[in-house]
Amino acid sequence: MHNEAPELVEGAGAALAPIALAVAEPLSRAEAVEWLLASALLVVGSSLALRPRVWTRAFAAVAPHPLTPLLGGLYALLVGLVIVVLHNLWVADLRVVVTILGWLAVASGVVMLLAPEVYMMVLRRIPLTTRLVAIRGVVRVVLGGAILSYLLTQAG
Repeated sequence: MHNEAPELVEGAGAALAPIALAVAEPLSRAEAVEWLLASALLVVGSSLALRPRVWTRAFAAVAPHPLTPLLGGLYALLVGLVIVVLHNLWVADLRVVVTILGWLAVASGVVMLLAPEVYMMVLRRIPLTTRLVAIRGVVRVVLGGAILSYLLTQAG
């Protein structure tokens, strides 16, 4: 029985050889960031665009809390730093949008962490309406779709 196992493994390996040829090359760090960001923008953007009332109510419930800018700042800073460290590409194509979004996230995280009162002042001056939430969602979907389109054209 023990002697049959290598034959089965070899036989299985030979049967899987055509499948192994179809496997894509591993993604670079920059490509992985691009795919992750495009996917997140599409999903979160769709949610914002399709469910703006839910987002508006949820945000209204948490916005006044003093932890909101601190937690939001931590999240923005961490996401931004991951993008900037793994994808700091200043190129003349759509990939630069990913880099710019990363730097914007870093800047916004720094402001929320170091000057949360500025963040709270902006919230008071710009009322968060369902229309604004939906527009922000559509912008995210467009950005995510553009990045995804770029990735798919580069892959083919």
